Amino acid sequence: FYMNRNALPVYRASTTLSIDRGGDPREDPYYVIRTSEALASTYLVQIEAPVILEEVRSRLGLEMSANAIKGMLTVSQVEGTQLINISAQGYDPALVKALVETTAQVFIEHQTEEQEARYQSRLADIEAQAAALEQSLEETQKSITGMGDPDALPDYARLELAQLQTQRTNQQTRLSVLLQSAEELRLSMARYTTRISVFEPAELPVAPIGPQTMRNIMLAAVVGLMIGVGAAFLIEYLDDTVRTPDDVKRVLPLSVLGIVPRLGKNSSQADVVVAEHPLRPAAEAFRNLRTSIQFTNLDEPPRTLLVTSPQPTDGKSFTAANLAAVIAQGGKSVILVDADLRHPTLHRTFDLPLEPGLTEALLAAEDRPRALRQTEVEHLRVVSVGSRAPDSTELLASQTFKRFIADLREQADVVVLDSPPVLAVADAAVLSTLVDGVVLVMDVGKTRIPAAVQAAERIASVGGLILGVVLNRVKARSGGYYYYYYYHDYTDNGRRGPFDWLTRRKHRRHRRQVDSGRPSAIGDQPELTA
Repeated sequence: FYMNRNALPVYRASTTLSIDRGGDPREDPYYVIRTSEALASTYLVQIEAPVILEEVRSRLGLEMSANAIKGMLTVSQVEGTQLINISAQGYDPALVKALVETTAQVFIEHQTEEQEARYQSRLADIEAQAAALEQSLEETQKSITGMGDPDALPDYARLELAQLQTQRTNQQTRLSVLLQSAEELRLSMARYTTRISVFEPAELPVAPIGPQTMRNIMLAAVVGLMIGVGAAFLIEYLDDTVRTPDDVKRVLPLSVLGIVPRLGKNSSQADVVVAEHPLRPAAEAFRNLRTSIQFTNLDEPPRTLLVTSPQPTDGKSFTAANLAAVIAQGGKSVILVDADLRHPTLHRTFDLPLEPGLTEALLAAEDRPRALRQTEVEHLRVVSVGSRAPDSTELLASQTFKRFIADLREQADVVVLDSPPVLAVADAAVLSTLVDGVVLVMDVGKTRIPAAVQAAERIASVGGLILGVVLNRVKARSGGYYYYYYYHDYTDNGRRGPFDWLTRRKHRRHRRQVDSGRPSAIGDQPELTA
């Protein structure tokens, strides 16, 4: 805006030239017009030729170069006509007027001289022949006159006189032909020479044409918006991360079991939100996840679950801890095992000692009761990882570990295992063959689609059963999270689900109350979302 406000005023002057090719009046008028239009297209290039612009610069005494003059000029053909428009823009109104006038004048003179030059050499040759013949005719006539009275001449002189008279007749005939040729050539020059004239003279501009501040500002805003939108589309096109349930369905033959929203600023992925913040949307999401897992097999719900992810930072441990806690809140006995022997986190999540844990329970059967520790969540016990194992993959693939999992299955209704990432080590693939089902966690906007596909294929290749996908860290205001509520309020055939309009209204009120920090009556009714 500042640059537009302080810019110098710009003036424009223009003139219009008319192109008349000429020709035989008997020719088709339409053909003559079309030929003139085609010729005008050629003149568009010739007007801006260096020889023309240099002559313009010389006549006006300008210091600027021919290229600078060309930058000020705009030459165009009026569409569908044989008219050429020459315009110039600049800060000096008198200069732009002089530029278009001088350019038009120089071009007309240049074309006229060029066309006359094509006929001039031939005309000069004819005229030279005619002049020489006139001189010869004059000498012949003098010779005839000098012989005197023809009747007084002897016979030989009369014969010579007759020859001179015949020569004079031939010279007169040839001269007549040359003069006629010269006249026809002059007529051709007048008839077929292209005539260029000023159709509309240039006028001194009195009002500037720019700068148009408001138009430039609006144009800049539009261009900026287009660039922004284009960049957004480009980023979206190049983005190969999982963002919505549709992305999962598009690349994997798996369903989305649940969508966990991004936690607030005061919470972290180390929290057991279902116990510490039962009214938060995240707790509601885990209750829905619990229900989805139960409905994967109504006759025999899975009793041993493996929670894993393609990458280390997708939130698998957070999901495993909250899934185990929410199942325990449902009244079932649950044992949560930290099987991530390389990077354990569950002992910090539940504030438990690291040892004795899984490693000690596998090495000594008498340590197994001590490895099972009760948490603050009722019905939930946790087996921490224990001391560091030298070879975790061999340990998890051992028969001792299989018997240990079978023993835990006898002691609890559900056993949940938190494993390492699928693509990092082989532990997750080994563990997937020992459980009833695998829950694959993906971080929205971070987990890349190729990594998700590779993780699913690796588990399937060893015979593991993937129950579905959990999308983690979905923005609470994004389409994905509200898609989650829409998905659970409607069945696949488009009919409404088990919630009537009053229940959905209560859920909307509940979400508003949770966001504002007020208590909600629906928070202690998990059966509504089960």
